[in-house]
Amino acid sequence: MIDQLVLVRHGETVHNAAGIAQGWNDSALSARGEQQVARLAERIARMKPNALWSSPLSRALATARPIAEATGLEIRTLDELREMNYGGWEGKSFLDVRRDDEAIYRRWIDDPDEPCPGGESHNALRARVRRAFETIEASADGPPLRAVVVSHGTAIRVAATVLLDVPTMTSRFFAKDNAALSLFVRRGDRLVMKIWNDASHCEEPTSS
Repeated sequence: MIDQLVLVRHGETVHNAAGIAQGWNDSALSARGEQQVARLAERIARMKPNALWSSPLSRALATARPIAEATGLEIRTLDELREMNYGGWEGKSFLDVRRDDEAIYRRWIDDPDEPCPGGESHNALRARVRRAFETIEASADGPPLRAVVVSHGTAIRVAATVLLDVPTMTSRFFAKDNAALSLFVRRGDRLVMKIWNDASHCEEPTSS
């Protein structure tokens, strides 16, 4: 049983900074992203997790590795934790997508069953994220799981709709910043959201 679940978005990448859709393509962490991840790992270690799962994409693994070092946990990867497959939009800026494919884009954000050109729909992503949670829960082999899951912006926003049992496109109203964490804890027979999109650990320390 999952007792505590921490959803973590990877640190800022070069493509994030440029506003480019990454999806199943990849991009290295920026210098800022590396700093974010170092601070994130310190905070995660204080939360005493006992399991660490990650998307296999390199930007997620580059975020998971410092967490593994800080916690002593092994990284286990799940393909189902990858970002949405943006298909033909990958490598393009979101501004260009909204301008050049406006009609398809509008259908994609309004209809959870409408896929990106050559990619996934929100409901397809929701189904595989649900499978990921089932796999993570089934891995429990002793004390209740206090799991950290490193994934991606859209994947995490859709994952929240699974955990909260709300309509898929509610995800449009959830912000998810780089290196931010969201905390879900068990209350009876379900997980409830306790913290959402907290990136306060990424802030520059102030001098006294």
